Amino acid sequence: MWETRVYYGDTDAGGVIYYANYLKYFEKSWFEYLAARGLSLAQWQEKGIYFIIKRVEVDYHSVARYGEIIQVETEVSEKTRAAFTFQHRVTLKDTGRLLAEGKNQMVCITKEGKPRRMPEEFLRGL
Repeated sequence: MWETRVYYGDTDAGGVIYYANYLKYFEKSWFEYLAARGLSLAQWQEKGIYFIIKRVEVDYHSVARYGEIIQVETEVSEKTRAAFTFQHRVTLKDTGRLLAEGKNQMVCITKEGKPRRMPEEFLRGL
């Protein structure tokens, strides 16, 4: 689980988290998920293997405001030799109130941008 305070710059004119910032929260959370499992994207890039987002979905349920602390739970919900999907759940730390749910599908490409199969070692690490 990854958590952060909602900063002023994260909010819109109404004082709530700006909708697009949930994508940033998802990214930070999945990055920490990978790091906790010893999976470094930088090391894979050195081998000419890149992971990119193919698809993102977000469902918004409630709002959080400046100064509140949110938590993002991330897990891998699907994985194949061609792609894997992170599932995210964002809640307010104090109350557990659900703020948003989403997922992003990741695919693997070469340095030249061509699709390639997921490395088996990477899939095992997920």
